[in-house]
Amino acid sequence: MVKAKTMSPIKRTRTQKTVKESAFHDFVFLIGPGGVGKTTTGKHLSDRIGYDFVDLDEYFCSEVANIRNFISGYGYREYVIMNSRCFNDVINKCRSNTVISLSSGFLIVEQADEVVEANREYIQRLGVAVLLVPSLDHQKAADIVAKRQVGRGFGLNEAEERRKFIERIKIYEGFSKHTALSGGCPADSVDQIVRMLDLHPAEHGAKTASGTA
Repeated sequence: MVKAKTMSPIKRTRTQKTVKESAFHDFVFLIGPGGVGKTTTGKHLSDRIGYDFVDLDEYFCSEVANIRNFISGYGYREYVIMNSRCFNDVINKCRSNTVISLSSGFLIVEQADEVVEANREYIQRLGVAVLLVPSLDHQKAADIVAKRQVGRGFGLNEAEERRKFIERIKIYEGFSKHTALSGGCPADSVDQIVRMLDLHPAEHGAKTASGTA
């Protein structure tokens, strides 16, 4: 199992809960295919409401290895297993009131089915999931996301990224009661999330934690 670094120490007040005692909104999970803006939105949202922030992809890269290199060396199944372990490390080490940006395939069953099913259960049990999309029109959203992904310089194929988005978006919609548009300014996306979840800045603001916390 990954030996995670200790998260930045944060003093806990009497009104703050431990993870086991956490209320429904103590963990806000941002979900969706790659390229929908989970990391950017997560950082802005955590700043707005005084929550900590962890990007699961960044955490994996910091504590284990570059994701593409890991998959190349060990295979996708091992990545799914290790990524779930990283998620558990984050949950166990961070305090409540945390925004977590999840990996694009975290809830998608392709390999290691039992691990992904456990991931799905964790998300439903530990907090609230918000799906980010650049447009409510699936075809338009797929076009936007595919272009974003190709523009990242990872050698991705636009047609393949578009196909992947269309296949996965229905699955993500099934795991989220809340959908926020991420096609414009991050502040607008945050406004939507704050309103739909009735979130308010924490009484005791916390420093934002990066994936390398």
